[in-house]
Amino acid sequence: MTTATLRYMRPLVRAASFIAPRTAGRLAFRLFCTPPRPSTRNGNGKMGQPPRLQQASLRAIPFPCGSVQAYVFEPEERAPIRTVLLVHGWTGDAASMTGFVEPLLTAGFRVVAFDLPGHGASTGRELNIPLGVASLAAVARVFGPFHAIVTHSFGGAITLAALAGSVRGQPVVSADRLVLISAPSSITRITRQFGHAIGLGRRGQAALERRIHIVAGNPVEAFEGPLQLKAIGLPTLVIHDRQDRELGFAHAEALEQAGPFVRLEATDGLGHRRILKARPVAESVACFVAGEG
Repeated sequence: MTTATLRYMRPLVRAASFIAPRTAGRLAFRLFCTPPRPSTRNGNGKMGQPPRLQQASLRAIPFPCGSVQAYVFEPEERAPIRTVLLVHGWTGDAASMTGFVEPLLTAGFRVVAFDLPGHGASTGRELNIPLGVASLAAVARVFGPFHAIVTHSFGGAITLAALAGSVRGQPVVSADRLVLISAPSSITRITRQFGHAIGLGRRGQAALERRIHIVAGNPVEAFEGPLQLKAIGLPTLVIHDRQDRELGFAHAEALEQAGPFVRLEATDGLGHRRILKARPVAESVACFVAGEG
């Protein structure tokens, strides 16, 4: 959302928050859950995929709100198969996670990546935690159990909710290890920063959070990262850049406080997205997943 758009939107949203807070909250929720639509989407079949995905076999996986596109990378050594799931972040896609594929294949893992709803080649126009959890659970039914789940950004919030069973009506997903790269620690904070950015007043913000409670079956506070991570108790590697401008390093420090099972690795100068392309990060992830770190 551009600065100019916000400048014109904020007075209207603030007025709507006072006059019709429920309507303002519903509209804010829709805006909050709608990622920018890319100019093009991945085409059908392997030839329409980015080169980084063309070595994968494709699998469309239905879930209650549509279908998600999964990409399966098989190791040369087929037995025993242990599977690692890659979960991208907001406005990302499976292709953005492929820097982790080769080190994990070399370590003998099968790697599964997928496009979250409203992203890549998957269906839909919206993404929120309940939608993400439902799609992740569908992928888990096909490819689970997972030895590890490697996540980026909002994919970490979705995965924590799936592992902790924070979305009512969805099955709990299981894994032996977890990697959180550039992950948010507080959905409450992000929700309120969003409300402030668009000019949502106190009543409109309360309506937005009530809408989240209705859709997810739990209040927004139930999705706080450290609380969920503490409940899960899995060996967890948190990787975050000190210069991350989208989600500051304080998010990583908060996640580290969940317990002694969490290890924090800091990087410098990679930001929020270039961290996914750094070879040392991919190798560190592969070593942790393999139990070597």
